Amino acid sequence: MNDIMVKLASLKEQIERLLDHPYLRAHVPAPAVDEDRLLLSLSMMTDAPAAPNEPDRCIIAMMLMQIALDTHDQVTDRGGDLRTRQLVVLAGDLYSGLYYDLLARSGDVALIRLFAEAVREINEQKVRLYEKKVERIETLFAAVGTIESALLAKLAERIGAPQWGRFSGHYLLLRRLLLEQEAFVRTGSSMLFEQMAHIAFPWAKGLTKEQRRHLLRLCERYIDHCKEALLAANLPMNDLLRFRMAELAGGFQAIVKKSVEEG
Repeated sequence: MNDIMVKLASLKEQIERLLDHPYLRAHVPAPAVDEDRLLLSLSMMTDAPAAPNEPDRCIIAMMLMQIALDTHDQVTDRGGDLRTRQLVVLAGDLYSGLYYDLLARSGDVALIRLFAEAVREINEQKVRLYEKKVERIETLFAAVGTIESALLAKLAERIGAPQWGRFSGHYLLLRRLLLEQEAFVRTGSSMLFEQMAHIAFPWAKGLTKEQRRHLLRLCERYIDHCKEALLAANLPMNDLLRFRMAELAGGFQAIVKKSVEEG
């Protein structure tokens, strides 16, 4: 576990150095580096039959694009003054520029094309969710899964490890579902559950206790599906990834189960 933790810390430090901009740091918070995505990308690289010549550069580029996408998402979510919102947009543009610079210097044309496809797929699904054009619960969860994992899936495709792409998809969807479930149980508000309610109860003005329980049961069903897929993956995992999977499988679940049972 020590080796993978050292490598993960090194990559995280490199990314944080690239993200550091004195003017932006004075006005907008520094973006978080997603250690789960780093861990998944490092894990798949060790099992890749066609690893690129510069794996670190590919991973860092992918992380920069993910951060750019996440930063631009904050513009619609963030309140505050116009200047702050403009700076958030500029920060996202800066991170995108760093991504393109790294990939251009790598000369990996195939990966550039695949990441471009991932960004298009992610943006298409975000528009569908924003415009509430999803009509089935299954399609909703698939859209969220694409948003969460499309870049990692394309990286897995590039290195000849599609099984890791599928694993990453289930892992990141599970993580997202747990976060949305927790928010819904604790606060009664969640983007995902609002979308689910719009599909399941389109004419409802507010949710009854039974409707809330129904939505929680639906979410729990997909959480179980993700867990089963992860357990069935049979991939050569490092100890840190096994530990993180165990964390995802436990924790908040006992609270949620109690809340569902009590209504």
